[in-house]
Amino acid sequence: MNAKLKIAGWVSMGVVAGALTTISVQSVAQRALAPLPLEEMQQLAAVFGMIKTDYVEPVDEKELIKDAIQGMVAGLDPHSQYFDKKAFKEFREGTSGRFVGVGIEISQEEGFVKVVSPIEGSPAFRAVSNPTI
Repeated sequence: MNAKLKIAGWVSMGVVAGALTTISVQSVAQRALAPLPLEEMQQLAAVFGMIKTDYVEPVDEKELIKDAIQGMVAGLDPHSQYFDKKAFKEFREGTSGRFVGVGIEISQEEGFVKVVSPIEGSPAFRAVSNPTI
């Protein structure tokens, strides 16, 4: 009889632990997934539908969604940008490895290229720091 009570106790503890884990996971998931603004999502869907049916030329749905995402991310700040898989791969390839160059920060002013400053540690920075003239 004692062994049966022990087994029943372990099973009960397992059931309680499982229930508590399920409840905690659900509460974390609900906090992580904020409710979508229904009215605005309906507006987005309506505009998507109008463009799809009424635009003068056929529109690729995937391109339209990708462009909407890019616009949404670009609207956050001037430095945010959305990459699809292909663009992200190209970005990673373009920013990995060693860069070779003069090492200057440039800008455009009144249609002319202007050197703003040398980048620290670059050949231009070393040339300015140790002029031989």
